[in-house]
Amino acid sequence: MIKKFFITCAAIIFFASNCLAANAELNAAEIRLVCAICSMGAYSSDESYLMRSLLSDRGWTIEKISQKNNRADAKAYIVSKGDVKILTIAGTENLKDVEVDFRLGRVHLNDNIPLDKNEKNSGDKIFVHRGFRDYADVVLSDGIAERLKTSLEKNPNETLYITGHSLGGAVATLAAVRLADAGISKNQLKVITFGAPAVGSHAFANIYADKIDLTRAVMSGDVIKKSLRALGYVHLGKKLEYFQSITSDHDAHKMAVYLDCAIRDYYAAGGSFEYAEKNKIDAPIYVTPIFLLEDSFHPSDEQLVLKVVNESLKNHFSRLTFAAEQSVTVEEKNIWEEEFNEFVTVARSRGCKYVLIRILSAKKIRDAPLGDRLVALEEIILDTNGFPLSMQTAGESTKNLTIFEAALAVQESLIDSTKNVFSAQ
Repeated sequence: MIKKFFITCAAIIFFASNCLAANAELNAAEIRLVCAICSMGAYSSDESYLMRSLLSDRGWTIEKISQKNNRADAKAYIVSKGDVKILTIAGTENLKDVEVDFRLGRVHLNDNIPLDKNEKNSGDKIFVHRGFRDYADVVLSDGIAERLKTSLEKNPNETLYITGHSLGGAVATLAAVRLADAGISKNQLKVITFGAPAVGSHAFANIYADKIDLTRAVMSGDVIKKSLRALGYVHLGKKLEYFQSITSDHDAHKMAVYLDCAIRDYYAAGGSFEYAEKNKIDAPIYVTPIFLLEDSFHPSDEQLVLKVVNESLKNHFSRLTFAAEQSVTVEEKNIWEEEFNEFVTVARSRGCKYVLIRILSAKKIRDAPLGDRLVALEEIILDTNGFPLSMQTAGESTKNLTIFEAALAVQESLIDSTKNVFSAQ
């Protein structure tokens, strides 16, 4: 189910083939969302595979970078379309990555010579985190840095975004420094990080603050952002503070929480999950109000959930007629007492041949830690004689996703089978 969520999210990553949004706020929110999707997807090989396959269908090329030596076991992706490239660096996933995180020694930027532990006034020295620098060097090895630089030089309109979460974000910063030192223009090189720790000294930050365009998204309550300050490391770049939804019980450092904020920001800026799907199902469908089980969603989530699940439908079906009301709140014990015949009558009057009924709920999972919920969506498809054509259900736990992400996941997970029902008629 989580895999389906990434398919849904990645579906919006089509902006690079068109003109970027005229609205600067929307444009910024959109690219942050794209980078957040890539940063989360980079953690799992399964989700990365789905990201690659879906983006390939939309004309993106995706290349996996896997560089390994005694210094780091680096994993990253280069995602390209038109004049946009995104270098996505994975965060901490294995024991080798943990070793990198704890390789805390302060070293000079361009060599492996550590600072003298007894050296005074080290704040005026240009030093960086040894483990992060090692990882960045490995990511850019075997000609990767040269390829990126050559591509940007050949195409002045091309922009390279470097992104990552946690360890991946720290490495993204130092990878950008390496490329900036190699002569890549600040206009063509952008960095967006999520929950990244600081990477270098005050002197380092002062020098590179004007050389790279860096936006670091930080979650209020995320302790990782402050984790290395005692060792003399400081942040650089523009700070974008995120605030976790009051309905989320996740650790503030989780990438799922950052992605949730990026999606909400994108919507707040006027964005939409609708996109130009070429092969939509051409069937006249009447979509009833969504039946929401009582106490399933907090008011701050409800309207956004309704909006995104309906937009998901619009991406796949070309002839939808929606009821005037978006939703109806019902008690679980009364759900099957609802009279669906009235919707059949309305569907006929609107010239539709089918009726789509959806029942959406979010129930607490008994004995689950942190109040995890099971978000479930049941779909019922009727013809206009009231005959049932299909009944199906999907569910997703909020253990690894926020409740909003889980609602998005369950709707998308049923799309393929829903399309098959209408294609068979």
